Amino acid sequence: MTLETLELEGPDEEGLMTLVLNRPGQLNSLDGTMVRELDQVLAQVAADPDVRVLRIRGAGRGFMAGGDLRWFAGIFADCPDPEPRRVAVTDEIRTVHRTITAIDALQVPVVAQVHGACAGFGLSLALACDLVICSTTAKITLAYSGIGTSPDGGSTYQLPRLIGRQRAMALALLNQRIDGATAESWGLFSKAVEADQLEQQTMEICRQLANGPREALARTRRLLRAGPATLQQTLEAEAVSFGDCSAGSEFPEGVMAFQDKRPADFRSTTGGAS
Repeated sequence: MTLETLELEGPDEEGLMTLVLNRPGQLNSLDGTMVRELDQVLAQVAADPDVRVLRIRGAGRGFMAGGDLRWFAGIFADCPDPEPRRVAVTDEIRTVHRTITAIDALQVPVVAQVHGACAGFGLSLALACDLVICSTTAKITLAYSGIGTSPDGGSTYQLPRLIGRQRAMALALLNQRIDGATAESWGLFSKAVEADQLEQQTMEICRQLANGPREALARTRRLLRAGPATLQQTLEAEAVSFGDCSAGSEFPEGVMAFQDKRPADFRSTTGGAS
């Protein structure tokens, strides 16, 4: 697969695949080509049985600075009348949103490694991941109100659930900017580390996930990502998932390892090298 705006590295011997957003001259801003390539790459990741964890990072000075406004300017030039413009942009955003739903549908944990600018759809993309590890100096903002539009990428779904309505409103309405340390303290991102430790710390977490119980992590991820449900519905979903784990090979391996007083070897139970 020839890619213009992305790079795909791996999977390595531990099952780690890395997706690099690779438009560094444009702070990895999203354009039509990147949208199409994200579709292709995420489908490839989903179909690869050797992938056990996906890491997403940005090349150059930042993670992603949002949508490329030159892309939108081109759409506006092609559609000077309001109604055709509305239809064209709505269709494009629906296509963009396939990236978010594709990440949600993956069966492996997804970790975002965030440094520098993380704005607009870049923030939405990070929040679509399961864990976000950022540098303390990362620059985080929604940015949409600054260009006269409302958010996309599921950020209005994620933000109130993660940080509460008031903080979400400040980010969205006031175009508030925060750093990585604040993102961690709010519970927006998982962990903030010094910039020179970001790669190492993120890789350690990815390695831990890659060597964990693959099926159990997939089921746990699905439970945590489930939509609103009653307590009883959640309890039943947990019971079914727990039972399914017991019918596989990882849970028995975990129990036997505990009894044998040895580390569990989950990779060997799911076909990976131990």
